[in-house]
Formats: sequence, structure tokens, C-alpha cells
Amino acid sequence: MVLEVLEVRGVLVLAATPLESSRLQSANLVVTGVGAVNTAHALAQYLAKNSRPSLVIQTGIAGAYVPANIPVGSVLLADTEIYGDIGVMLHDGWRPMEEIGIPLVEANGSRKARFNYFPLDAVLVKRASEAAGPLVARTGKFLTLSQVTGVRALGDSLHERFGALCETMEGAAAAHVCALHDVPFLEVRGISNLVENRDRSKWKVSEAADAAQSVVLKLLSSLV
Repeated sequence: MVLEVLEVRGVLVLAATPLESSRLQSANLVVTGVGAVNTAHALAQYLAKNSRPSLVIQTGIAGAYVPANIPVGSVLLADTEIYGDIGVMLHDGWRPMEEIGIPLVEANGSRKARFNYFPLDAVLVKRASEAAGPLVARTGKFLTLSQVTGVRALGDSLHERFGALCETMEGAAAAHVCALHDVPFLEVRGISNLVENRDRSKWKVSEAADAAQSVVLKLLSSLV
């Protein structure tokens, strides 16, 4: 089987840019544009116009926090997505949405209220991890921010605050929309750089994007 030409019906793949999806053109793919608003808008439009997908997979690149000790080029799988900059800034520091008391997703039947944290389905994540095998280096929390962190000290602080392995600009928005529509969600990211004092010469963007897509192709052939 040639995985690059595999078409899987019912699974929707999201990527922010063409670079992050160049090997996925035969999949059911939406290139959303960069950032949370573009991602949420593109996914919501898709859900409004098409039948409900059996699974949404977000893919792309990410920056790994230095204390997480993850090599550039590794691929990570999310078990939780977190909004890292929606909340309240007080004199003694930042507080999440619980400080306001208004959830981003209201409780509805068996669905729990969601504030900053969006836990992914543990059984689905376990299946994905087993399917990917050694292609995935770690599973853990991902952090979504509106800005890229280019200062090592701030990155270390974010890692300490949230326990996240890496940061992106889209994942929590996709997880948020999927939670609103009760659609299963996975996220796969290739590590293009460490979150340190910004030095683009050290980044491996194409390599990280390619590695993440290899895992997505593996999941498309294994999970459905």
C-alpha cells in the first residue's frame, strides 16, 4: 500500500499551512491558515457543510519546551490541549478562565464544562500511540498561544505553569470546536525547534512537518 495516496473517508485532517500538509493531499484535508481563529473558522465551516467526521486529526509543527527534554525532529501526540493565554492577568500573575467563572464550553448532559484544558479521549490517544509505535516519541500536554515564544526564560515558565511538552498556535481551537460538536480529536506535531532565545538557523521546519505527516499517514492506515 502506498500511504501517500491513501484516501480515508470520514477522517478530517487539519493543517495550518501547505508545508505542513504536502504529503496529505489525498486525505480529506483542510488547510486552515495560521492561528486559532483561522482554525476554528475553517473547521466550523467544514462541519456546517459536510457530514460529521468520525475523527479530526490536527497536524503540523511545534516548538518544544527545553525542560521537557525533547529533541528537534521528534513527533509528539497530544493527550490534552490547553489555551495558554485566555484568562486574567492579576498583580501576582496570570490566572486561567476559572478565575472568571465562565467556561469556554458549557456542561451539557455527560459533557463536562471546559475552561482552559481540553483533555482528549484517553482510549483514542492510547490507540493512536500504539498504532504509531516508535514514530511517536512522547505523549502529553500541548499548549496553544496566540504568539510564538522566542525567549527561553518565558518558555521555561510556561512549561512549569502548564506542564506542556510543546507550544502551537492552533491545537486548542480545533479541540474546542470538536468538543462543541462531540467529534473525536487527535493532534500530532513534529518538533521544528526548541523554545529558546529565537534563532531560526537552528530550526528544522520541513523535517518536522514531514515527520508529523508520516505519523498521520500511519494513523490513517491503522485507526480506520
